[in-house]
Amino acid sequence: MKIKEAKQAAKQNLRLFICFRMLFNARFYYPVYALLFLEHGLSWEDFGILNGIWAITIILLEVPSGALADTLGRKKLLVLAAICMVVEMLALLFAPMNGSEYVFLLFALNRIVSGLAEAAASGADEALAYDSLKEAGMETEWNKALEKAQRYTSLAFFFAMMTGSAFYDASFINSCIHSIGLDFTMTSQDAVKAPIFLTLLSSLVVLGAALGMKDSFAREKMGAWETMRTSFKKTVQAGSWIWKTPLPFGILIGAMALDNVIRQFLTIASAYWNVIELPVATFGLVASGMSLMGIFIPRLARHLGDKFSPQKNFLFLCVILTIGLWGIGFAIPYWGILPAVLLYATMQIMNYLVSRYLNEEASSGRRATVLSFRGLTTNISYGAVSLLYSGLIAWIKLSEIDPIVMGRKMNEQDSVFVQALGWFPWYFIFTIFLVVVFYGIRFRKK
Repeated sequence: MKIKEAKQAAKQNLRLFICFRMLFNARFYYPVYALLFLEHGLSWEDFGILNGIWAITIILLEVPSGALADTLGRKKLLVLAAICMVVEMLALLFAPMNGSEYVFLLFALNRIVSGLAEAAASGADEALAYDSLKEAGMETEWNKALEKAQRYTSLAFFFAMMTGSAFYDASFINSCIHSIGLDFTMTSQDAVKAPIFLTLLSSLVVLGAALGMKDSFAREKMGAWETMRTSFKKTVQAGSWIWKTPLPFGILIGAMALDNVIRQFLTIASAYWNVIELPVATFGLVASGMSLMGIFIPRLARHLGDKFSPQKNFLFLCVILTIGLWGIGFAIPYWGILPAVLLYATMQIMNYLVSRYLNEEASSGRRATVLSFRGLTTNISYGAVSLLYSGLIAWIKLSEIDPIVMGRKMNEQDSVFVQALGWFPWYFIFTIFLVVVFYGIRFRKK
C-alpha cells in the first residue's frame, strides 16, 4: 500500500474507530440497567446469575478472541462484535414481560452474546486503529486519537444516560408528545423497551462502522484447524512475553489493583449516593456529570504520559485513589460526592495510560492478544473482589452493628454499607503492597 493510500485508510479507520467505540460502549439502557431485569419479571437472584454468566463468558473468551483477531484479522472480530450487539438487543426487545422461563432464556442469550461481543471487540478495535497509523508512519498521532476517543465516548455516554432515562419515563415522553399536538400515547411497556430500541438503532451504526474499516495487516490464509492452532500459539506467546517483560507485566498487575476496587465502587454507587443523602432524582444526573469529566481528563492523562514515567504515574494514581477511598469511607452528606470524583478521574486516567503503554510496547503481530490480556486480568480481579465484598458484608452483619456511624444514626442496611466502605482503603493499600512485592520478586536482579 502506497503511503498516500495508507494515510487515507488510517484517517478513515480512526474516524470509524471513534464512532465504533462511542456507540458500542454508550448504551441507552445503562441508567435503567437493573430495572430492565425486574420490569421483565426477573428476580434479584436472576439478575445475579445472569450477570455471572456474562462475566464467565468474557473471562473464557477474552484472550482467545484477541488471538483470533491477530490471526484472522481485527476487522472480522469487530464485525462479529457488532453483529453480536444487534443480536443481544433483539433478544431483549422480543423478551416478554411476564417473568416466564422464556424471559430468562432470552436474557441468558443476551448475556452470553453480550459477553462474546465484549470479548471480540476488546483489543481488536485499538489494534486495528493503531496498526493503521503505524503502517502510514503516523503512530505518533495515536496518543491524540486515544484522547479524542475517550472524550467523544464520554459525551456519547452522557447523551445516552440522559436520553435513556427520559425515554424510560412514559409520563415525560407523553407530555412531550402531547405538547407538540400529536395524538399518541406511549404505554409503560413501550417505555421499558424504548432504551433497548434506541440501542438497537445505534448497534446498526456500530455494524456499519465495523464494515467500513480497512484491515491491512498481512495474514496467511489457513484452515480452521491451523487457525485454532495458530491462535493458541499466539496466546501462549503473548502470555509468555508479558510474564518476561517488566513494563507490560507491571502495567497489567498495577491496572488490576487499581481497577477492581474502583469498579466495585461503581457497582454500588447508587447505594453510596443514597447514604450521602443525594435526592434519588439526581442519581442519573450525577452519573452523567461524572461521565463529562471525560472531556478534559484524557488531556490531563496525555500530559502525564508525555511528562512522567509509568512508575511515577502509577504512584500518582495510587495516592489519588487512596485519598478518594478514605473520603468515601466518611460518607459525608452531599460533600461525599467529591472523593467519588477522584475515583472516576483515576479510572479514566488509568484507562488512557494502560492503553497507551501497552500499544507502545506490543508488536503488531500480538497487539490484540496483549490488549485482551488487559481485559482478562481486570475482569478476573473484579470478580474476585466482588466475592470478597460479599464476604465482608456477611462478616459485618455477624458482628455487632453500631447504628451510629460517623455521628449519624442509620438503619442497619446503611450502617453495614458505610462500615464496609471503611475497609476499602485498607484493602487497596494491602493490594498495592502485594503488587509491589510480587513485582520486585519477579524481576529482582540476580
